[in-house]
Amino acid sequence: MKILLLSTAIALAVAQPAYSQSVMTCQVIDDYIPVGRTFPIDNDPAYLDGSTPGSRVNVRTGPGTEYEAIAYGLVGDAVQVIGQAFSTTCDTWVRVRFPISGQIGWIRSDFIRLHYQRGWWT
Repeated sequence: MKILLLSTAIALAVAQPAYSQSVMTCQVIDDYIPVGRTFPIDNDPAYLDGSTPGSRVNVRTGPGTEYEAIAYGLVGDAVQVIGQAFSTTCDTWVRVRFPISGQIGWIRSDFIRLHYQRGWWT
């Protein structure tokens, strides 16, 4: 299964489920996806991406900057993508596992480069 980075989020909305509790959602194309709901991915290989090799990338406890940074990886580190979710600002976050340490956490999708992506334009 390949990951679909949902970075084309359009809007934040509030949906009313049948039991009358508000649920924040992000609009993607013609659909709404709940904020914070994790969509599992089957271990897609990737690495941490950034403009400065070796610079730090925060690893958080949840999908958003409001979650605690529990660790960091370095640009160029290999990771396994195991999930994705939207933050409350409709940014796409990716759940990753570091293969050597086993550390699991969340990184914003623009700091992730999948192995099958080629060039800087993808």
